Amino acid sequence: MSKKCWSLLCLLLFLPIVAACGQVSQNTPSQAITGDSLSVDVHPTPTPNLSIAQQIATPTPKPTQSTNVPASGSGPAPYGQPPAMTTLESSLTQELFDQINQDRAVRGLYAYTWNDTLAAGARLHSWNMYHCGFSHTCPDGEDQCTRIGNEGFQGYTDCGECIGLAGPSSPAWKNVYAVQESMINEPPSGWHRIHLTSTTLHRVGVGIYVDPTGWVWFTEDLVS
Repeated sequence: MSKKCWSLLCLLLFLPIVAACGQVSQNTPSQAITGDSLSVDVHPTPTPNLSIAQQIATPTPKPTQSTNVPASGSGPAPYGQPPAMTTLESSLTQELFDQINQDRAVRGLYAYTWNDTLAAGARLHSWNMYHCGFSHTCPDGEDQCTRIGNEGFQGYTDCGECIGLAGPSSPAWKNVYAVQESMINEPPSGWHRIHLTSTTLHRVGVGIYVDPTGWVWFTEDLVS
């Protein structure tokens, strides 16, 4: 195979979803990025032609909790507070929260309880990341547990955060789901999977910001 053909084949295999860890140098990358948790190395996300691993067990039906994201979070807001939630963002927030608990149910785990305070801080963090980069420590260098603690959760025994970035898709949930499932199906040592399958965390808040180009920035904050 010629060098030109080989280069073209490699380019096609890496579109449109890849994984990243840490901060991204540009606000909107050219490829979709999966979530990242503290001390997590880069993990490749399946290409569109590769099926995402799924659990076979059937979950026990549970009542769906309604999500609510307060208008403002209590954390640092150098870019101001995020704009009012759109209908799309509200829908994606509910879908993502339901997916987290569905993934837990098929693994025989209890459902996380929705928390408005965590959700407000999570959405503020997603909004901040849109401006200052894909990172747990954006915008002021504080780590996620410090930020969560400052929201009113000081003294809790455990905390966690997963962040994700999904490229535009139709419907928008398609790529968000792909990113989320890449996190839950990490190896047992992956921090996303550890947080999402935890037996010491109990509350979660999800915050989503869809930027003007259709990229979906999302944050999932959890405490015990």
